[in-house]
Amino acid sequence: MPPSSRLVPRALLTVLPRLALFALLALLGLLAGCGTLGQVGAGTHSLPTASFTVTARVTAVVVNGGSGSVDVTGAGRSTVSVSQQATYSSTPPKVTHVLHGTTLTMSYTCPAEIVCDVSYQVQVPRGVAVSVSTSTGAVTLTSLAGTINAHASTGLITADDLRSPVATFKSNAGGVIATFSVPPRTLTATTNVGPIGLSVPGSTDYRINAHTFVGTSTVTVHRSSSPAHSISASSDLGSISISPS
Repeated sequence: MPPSSRLVPRALLTVLPRLALFALLALLGLLAGCGTLGQVGAGTHSLPTASFTVTARVTAVVVNGGSGSVDVTGAGRSTVSVSQQATYSSTPPKVTHVLHGTTLTMSYTCPAEIVCDVSYQVQVPRGVAVSVSTSTGAVTLTSLAGTINAHASTGLITADDLRSPVATFKSNAGGVIATFSVPPRTLTATTNVGPIGLSVPGSTDYRINAHTFVGTSTVTVHRSSSPAHSISASSDLGSISISPS
């Protein structure tokens, strides 16, 4: 083994190549998101913000995002309101929304070009189920009470004032920060590179499974072996904190 290798822990040696890859992806995502890459070529363009409202009954909202942020907020309302902003370098993306039964699905497709993204701001009835995915972009969830499933390949997932009984968060390169105002029944958060910070009501006991490959894990809520409320958090490279809200 070369002398320099002896100075680096074996576990860290296995993580460094992955960290470098995710760091590169995160940088490219940030550049694309703010239009920097587009300025290298033909420049970027933005369509006027488009808005629509769905008055039919909706019990689930699915946002299949790409490069762009997604912000979903729950409120005491009966309709779904959506605002979307598209940015592109040559050809506008094709944006669609489809209501199938009571599930509203939003997505978009892009031609081959340097910059093409759509950012969403969605207002929903508080109790609807929400599923969000992005390839490059932040996910923000606020005041939701239905089942949550959020995945960001490169981006930070932030959630606040949640009442959801079941929530799943995954960020490949970014992190997860979530605060619950009602104890979740099942909460799962995973990252490859990035921290995890979970805040839950401290009056409840939780069955905890927390593991980080490189980083620290701090749990300050009451533990229990009961499966009534369970929290699972894991990170390959990043700290984990589970604390009272």
